[in-house]
This record gives sequence, structure tokens and C-alpha cells, in this order.
Amino acid sequence: MKRVSLTFLFVLFTVFSMLACPYCGCGNSNFQIGVLPTFSNAFVGVRYSYAHFKTDSSSQFSRDYFHTTEIWGGYKVGKFQVMAFVPYLSIHKWSDDGDVNSSGLGDVTLLGNYQLLYKSNSASSRSQALWVGGGIKLPTGQSKVDTEDPGFTVGDFSSTPGTGSTDYLLNANHNWLSGKNGLVTNLTYRINTKNNADFQYGNRIYLSTAFFHSINAGPLVIRPTAGLNLVKNAVNKFQGQEVSGSDGYILNGMAGFNLQKGNMGILVNGFLPLSQDIYHGLTQSMGRASVALTYSF
Repeated sequence: MKRVSLTFLFVLFTVFSMLACPYCGCGNSNFQIGVLPTFSNAFVGVRYSYAHFKTDSSSQFSRDYFHTTEIWGGYKVGKFQVMAFVPYLSIHKWSDDGDVNSSGLGDVTLLGNYQLLYKSNSASSRSQALWVGGGIKLPTGQSKVDTEDPGFTVGDFSSTPGTGSTDYLLNANHNWLSGKNGLVTNLTYRINTKNNADFQYGNRIYLSTAFFHSINAGPLVIRPTAGLNLVKNAVNKFQGQEVSGSDGYILNGMAGFNLQKGNMGILVNGFLPLSQDIYHGLTQSMGRASVALTYSF
């Protein structure tokens, strides 16, 4: 139980806000695994996430708000694990082009991983594990954009719940445990493809590291968490042409906690940018947060 719980505590620690500005990535191109609950065989739950971006330039003013509510779950068999994420997005954009509101089912993500390495030393209470795997993001969300509309801009692709593309993920996750302390590092590479409107988000790299500490408080297990995560995306393309300013990065600081009582868990996380370069510095991430309820069994 201890081995499984700590292995799944921090798997695939990635970023929710994929550089969501009118020219860069967007809220519907997001992908988040985040901090997983403690579970032996399986878990199900619901999670809410919020992100806010602003853009100010001589030619563009925008305030973008992304709300995501998702059903998520995972299942383990031996050294294999599978996970699924089914999001529902609500998007509000306030800009000099007017207000845009949209909502609906987002793109479903499926993941599979294999435990390639596990070492344990009971005498020193130390262990480490390496998981490798990949996944697919399906074009299940509404993504229709009228590129023939006279008022069309590439920013319209970030105003729909889905991306319209099938995307692929490769990842590796290493976790190290010493007593009640742990350190987890994750690397994920996302390969994006073109959608039916000939728009393609640039491929993305996610790198994160996080520290956690377990505290027993009666029937509760409290796990405070602190770490860093970096997302870097290549340039987007529309009709084969690069979208200027659409590449960039965000380095976030993260803090949160997990409360576990029996099979029930609460996970809360907040992210603030420490360094970023989005749309030549004209767009800024204003932070994001998430809260989740889970049932493990």
C-alpha cells in the first residue's frame, strides 16, 4: 500500500495553462494531470480548474478566463496504469473585438504508463521508481471555427472547447522517497497535429519537479507540496504559415496540499508565474488554481 500510494502521488505533473493568449496556445489546448490522489487500485473524482490571462499591446487588448470541470480517474494492474480525463470547458474572453463566451465538452485525454524501474531499501526507508508511457488527446470537443468570416483571427481557435486535433504524449516520471519526504520529476513531450481548419498548435515540452512531505494527524494524512514547472511551446501554424509570437514559455511556482481520510481525498493547488515570455511579453499569465475531490479504492 505504501509503495503504490507514493508512486501515484505525483505522476505526470504538468501544466494546465498552455500559454492562453489570442496568438499563442489557448485554454482549449490545455492538458493537466496534476497531483494525483493516494490509491491502491483505482480512483475516480471531479476537479475544477481556473486560469486567467491578459494581453495588452497597441493593437490588442484581451482578458481571457478559462474554467474547466472534469471527471478523472485511474486504474492500476500490476506494473501498468491507465488514466482518463473528461473535461467540460467554459471560456470567457473580453477584448477590443467584443465579448466571447463558449462552453461544452472538451478534448478527452487517455494515458497509459508502465513501471520500468522500482528499487527499495527498507532499512533506510528509501525507494525510487521510474514510470514511462504515453497517451492520446482525442478531438471530442466542439472546435468549429469559420475561417471565411471577415472578422476571423487565429485567436478564434482558442475560443472553442475543443482543438479539433488528435495529439500525442510521451512521458517519463521519476519519484524518490526518503521516509515521509519525496521528490518527483516529470518530463512530457506533446506532439500536436493539424485540425480540419489547417491550424496546428506547436509541440510542447513540460518539465516539473515537486517536493512533498507526509504528516499524520489522527485519521488525516496531510501532504503539503511545493515545486516548479516549466512549459515551452514551439510556434503555431495556420495554413502552413507560422503565427508570429506564438512560441514562448512559462515557469511557474506551485504550492498546494492533499488531505486524505480513508478513501476520500481533497487536493488543492495554486500556480504563480515566476518567469514568462508569451507573445513577445505582451501577454501575461495571471496564475491558476485547482481543487479536486476524489474517491480511491
